Amino acid sequence: MNRRHGSEPGTGEAKPEYLYGLHAVASVFKFRPDHVLDLQVKAGKYSPAVAAIVAEARGLGVAVTETSSAQLRRLTDDGVHQGVVVRVERRRDLDEKALEQRLADHERNFLLVLDGVDDPRNLGACLRVADGAGVDGVIMARSRGASVTPLVAKVASGAAESVPCYRVANLARTLRFIGEAGVQIIGAADESATSVYDIEVDSNTALVIGGEGAGLRQLTRKHCDLMAKIPMHGTVESLNLAVAAGIMLYQIQIKRT
Repeated sequence: MNRRHGSEPGTGEAKPEYLYGLHAVASVFKFRPDHVLDLQVKAGKYSPAVAAIVAEARGLGVAVTETSSAQLRRLTDDGVHQGVVVRVERRRDLDEKALEQRLADHERNFLLVLDGVDDPRNLGACLRVADGAGVDGVIMARSRGASVTPLVAKVASGAAESVPCYRVANLARTLRFIGEAGVQIIGAADESATSVYDIEVDSNTALVIGGEGAGLRQLTRKHCDLMAKIPMHGTVESLNLAVAAGIMLYQIQIKRT
């Protein structure tokens, strides 16, 4: 099988990137095998998980190279590579047209909207809980917040490949559009008087989470049908963004099924 070797100079295509970590690499082979260019693994005896990835790569005709841990650290900017690094064509995020098609094709949608999440680890964790909760897609603005980088993919533990990500030009306009398309929009706000445990949820719904510190912008709030909070019973005032997203997503999923 012939494999592609990345973009050629002058083609205008994005350079390949290096993804790392057992779950992230295995997920690329599962969801985007045609985008894999080559695999580098730490020399020595393979763990069962690494051996499975190597076998998958060889079965697809992907070149496998053994190298040092120092080289893998260099490729990943000292990331926790777990002995595997794959060179892969950059993923292309979905756009507004793809989101419109999603809504046209499905009467029931479960969406997560991120309003300016800047921390890549929070973004990765949000993708991971979105996958676990059965979210159909994550919506983010192109110009605000973190993008899906190799670090995000590592933290997401495979969910960066399994969860569709829609990057849109104008988040407020997109919220207006999905609302007009019949999607119930729930905003997460600590100051809300309503608990997420008490709200009524449609089967066609979206949860909107604001960025670290600032929360939801006013322009975002105006497009929400209702606001909800997680009741806090201890001494801390709030939860980590991704933890809060996970709690609310699972609670909404319970209510919508």
